[in-house]
Amino acid sequence: MRFKYNKAFSLIEVLITVAILSTTVIFLFRSFTTSLATTRFAERMTLACYLAENKIWEIQQAYANDATLSQDGYEIMQGTRFGWKYRITESVNPKLKELITTVSWKERAKEKEYTMDFYTYLLPKP
Repeated sequence: MRFKYNKAFSLIEVLITVAILSTTVIFLFRSFTTSLATTRFAERMTLACYLAENKIWEIQQAYANDATLSQDGYEIMQGTRFGWKYRITESVNPKLKELITTVSWKERAKEKEYTMDFYTYLLPKP
């Protein structure tokens, strides 16, 4: 017996709708996890910048006070181990020194690194 008005969905229409919805949900979850990973990376990069600036200040203070400072080390900040090292080299201008500070950390089994270098006046060591 045939009805004049068919108001039901066919199986094909339901399958296509489910496929579209599931693809959309997968892309939403993937973008959410990517944004979380990017936020974590930005947080660690910010901590690395703060640590590099702090070490630069410590180096300048150690030179001003004729104190010794280790060439490398590590600090744990917010559960992440950050390694740091610095190097001082001569520049073209004899009054200035090039100060290179590098901060590194592990993120997802990969070594990440942030380097800050600039020219500064450091008192000569006696």
